[in-house]
Amino acid sequence: MNKRLLIATALLFLVIDCALYTVKLSHGKPKIIHKAKPNYKYSIFFTSDDGPLVGSKNLNQLVLDYEFPLTLFLVGKPMSENSHLKPYYSNYKKNPYILIGNHSFCHAGFHYKKYYKDSSGVVDDFIKNRDYLELNSSLARLPGRNNWYLNGSRYKGESNNSLAAAQKLYKQLGYKSFGWDYELHANSKGKIILTALKHYKRIKKILKEHKTYSSNEIIILMHDQLFRNSKNAKTLGELILLFEEDEECKLKLLNQYN
Repeated sequence: MNKRLLIATALLFLVIDCALYTVKLSHGKPKIIHKAKPNYKYSIFFTSDDGPLVGSKNLNQLVLDYEFPLTLFLVGKPMSENSHLKPYYSNYKKNPYILIGNHSFCHAGFHYKKYYKDSSGVVDDFIKNRDYLELNSSLARLPGRNNWYLNGSRYKGESNNSLAAAQKLYKQLGYKSFGWDYELHANSKGKIILTALKHYKRIKKILKEHKTYSSNEIIILMHDQLFRNSKNAKTLGELILLFEEDEECKLKLLNQYN
């Protein structure tokens, strides 16, 4: 078989694969086949921050449609100020595929340097959010920081000024602070950059090259507001299907992180 024929054959298979995913996504609720995957190698953790917000309704429905595990890091203040967000939170709590973690009450008021200067204030803010949202998990994510502090010793982060806060959250509340290895970014119009297939290939490459916080595990960051855009929901759905059909990958909740 000559080189041109090989290339043409490969392109044909790619077109067929894309068409199959399009067909799956164009008939309402997709038909998900959950494989046992006894010999999987990679653990995939999808997480989303900052809800409940307007996009949370669509994200919750997407999780129900695709039946995939999602860990949320929620912020209480927006809901305390806007009662229309409360049904979104209620739906999250009823969703059997969702685990909820603590992302602070005020999200630092988006003044992160000032926020982390008072580590005791950070702890108080997380306690306020825990009590307001009635949270019972030990999962936390610091607002505005890609920081890790999971076991009382190993720390990784963008800025040392949040280390004291992470330490106190662990020592006083038992919270493990999670960062992320990969993010689904959006462009200026709010649309996820790149196709699902390109994200899938990049994520697999990162895993194979051991460029994650923990080997063979990857935490993917999203934000609830992404899902105001229906095209983003379609992209995430396609990405979920790619991982569901990959024998090497298993989707998990963050309480299963090693």
